[in-house]
Amino acid sequence: MSDTPLSTLDSRQQRLLANAQRALEKGNAEYVVTACGEILNDHPGCLPVRQLQRVAQLRGSVKGGWMGKAVSGLTNLPFSLGGKSGGPEKSLARAEKILSEDPRSLAGLKLLAEASSEFEWPETVAFALEAIREIEPKNRDNFLALGEAWLAADKPDQSLKVADALLRLNPVDGEAQSLMRKASIARTTDQGYWGEGGDYRDKLKDESESIALEKQSAPAETHSPNAKTESPSIGEAEPKADPLETAQNFVASYPGDLDGRYRLAQLLFKSEQTEEAIAEYQQTQKNPKLRVSSLLGMARCFRKRGLIDLAVAQLSTAKSELSGMDDLKKEVIYELGCCNESLEKQEEAITEFKAIYTEDIGFRDVAKKINQHYAS
Repeated sequence: MSDTPLSTLDSRQQRLLANAQRALEKGNAEYVVTACGEILNDHPGCLPVRQLQRVAQLRGSVKGGWMGKAVSGLTNLPFSLGGKSGGPEKSLARAEKILSEDPRSLAGLKLLAEASSEFEWPETVAFALEAIREIEPKNRDNFLALGEAWLAADKPDQSLKVADALLRLNPVDGEAQSLMRKASIARTTDQGYWGEGGDYRDKLKDESESIALEKQSAPAETHSPNAKTESPSIGEAEPKADPLETAQNFVASYPGDLDGRYRLAQLLFKSEQTEEAIAEYQQTQKNPKLRVSSLLGMARCFRKRGLIDLAVAQLSTAKSELSGMDDLKKEVIYELGCCNESLEKQEEAITEFKAIYTEDIGFRDVAKKINQHYAS
């Protein structure tokens, strides 16, 4: 089972959600909490609705005591999940009641995570654990649970970020290293990965990099008393392949392969060689299928170098060439919003973040940014 998509909502609920989003923009958090609660009674696994409700709950807890009264009645309504009086249904009802009274309650958030896990709503589990992380940023156990939740939700990139944060705190944390390995492998073997566009050589290089990352992050093995201690012979030695060097050699051999150049640009950016990365992105944007991604990559390089105006120019071009709100366009708009923040153009920035928020409230930290904007 997975979290309930927005497409499951009927037309009346879709309109109610749209009204709630507009109400939040106008500062009517009480209406948002009530409207979202009504939808969640029928679709408790619909994460975007729960995320919107939490934004309003947090705002309501700051502004006054209306919130508990507004939501407590809704959380006592029967769910459309059926079943017995106990089990996850009861746990979820308790969690919602607690959070309606105090949205920062650790007990309520943990209960929400536990109930969602039983219902097999992995993204809702991650959502609850992310909320706990905001309250307890140094809670290692919660960090690990969050990383595992992102893996269960088929979002290995998010899991890698969690593992990286843990390893920054303690580079020899064995459980964090294990999480890093699992997330690295999942990122490479993620379902549908091999069906994406792009040259097959590029995909093989991605896999090699993931395997190399797994080897680098693996904890030292504990040898048994009978284990051999001799150093391997020269013939047995396996030199580690450097992904960046491999990519550079490939481009030197096949200079016309723009897929290879694009991968090289990505690795150069990761190694903070931004000038060299820009040069490669300028070449790869000639490929129509890589053009927008290359403009985005170039903009990130410019932003890294503090050339914000040049970054904005690239992002504006990329935005104009995209139709619909897919993941790539969200990335472009998010970067554009961040650039406007750097230029202290807060209204322009929040306009960009709103464009994402109305389509995908769970994207990165846009909900947090919107919440902070209206709370200020």
